[in-house]
Amino acid sequence: MAAGVIRAMCVFAEPLLKSVSAIAVVALGLPLAASSSTLAAEKAPRRDMVFSIVRTGNPSCEPDCPEWIAADGDIVADSADAFRAILTKAGDRKLPLLINSLGGRVDVAVTMGRLIRERAMTVEVARTDYLTCEPWDEKCEPDLRDGTYKGRANTSFGICNSACPLVLAGGSRRIASPLSRIGVHQTVTTQEKYRDIYRSTSRKLSDGTVVTEKEHVERQKIGTVTTTEMTEALRRELESYLVSMDIKPALIDLMQSTPPDDIRYLNDQELKAFGVATEIHEIEPLVGHRICGSRSRPKNCVVRR
Repeated sequence: MAAGVIRAMCVFAEPLLKSVSAIAVVALGLPLAASSSTLAAEKAPRRDMVFSIVRTGNPSCEPDCPEWIAADGDIVADSADAFRAILTKAGDRKLPLLINSLGGRVDVAVTMGRLIRERAMTVEVARTDYLTCEPWDEKCEPDLRDGTYKGRANTSFGICNSACPLVLAGGSRRIASPLSRIGVHQTVTTQEKYRDIYRSTSRKLSDGTVVTEKEHVERQKIGTVTTTEMTEALRRELESYLVSMDIKPALIDLMQSTPPDDIRYLNDQELKAFGVATEIHEIEPLVGHRICGSRSRPKNCVVRR
């Protein structure tokens, strides 16, 4: 065997910078690792998306009242996992999703949309106004022992911007109110640049040959670069997703024509023309307190004694 005489040791940085494109990567199957991709949104208070099961707070329908899943806040890295958890909690109940969001990560929004379509869920753009307290408040306790909150749907101020319409796209029924707002704009890709640090060790073998070995020590983040340019691969993946959800891929052109610091709100005609909304209702169709008394009792009506 060769003699293990250490001749030299040094630590050096790999001269090539590696970047990671952070938009719509994992969920769309692109060959890069995802990190902090977002679609920029309106200036407003931001909080991570919170999911909760809500029962109408109007007591006149008891003991048979509508319930729903509320989603409120920014679509962040763990939003899809949190969504899976609330679906598990809902169990066999066929609950619609009421979403209110300024946007967030595209890849996560697509994952959520696919989960919604797998379950043939209905999605409505609406804010949930809670009866006693809001679940993102750490001091808030659910109204019912099983963790259910009480509240009401507010379609007049529902908002679904940026990446949120990709979640809405998953709905078998996609409902908007004339007073809700659904808006799009350019995707923003964040590229993270890294420097790899290596340790080099040289050994002289018994025959005089010098062997150099390189060991990776660490990877250092050295900066980020953002761009609104959409790669061809990403465009193809988004087009494929939208088509599979019965939405016209021309929506991407509308997105990319609007700067990320602005919002292009879709009017009722555009919502229907692109397929973003399948229904537009003046009156709450999903969770109104009277719906459980109708002849065609909806599946999200739950009897609690």
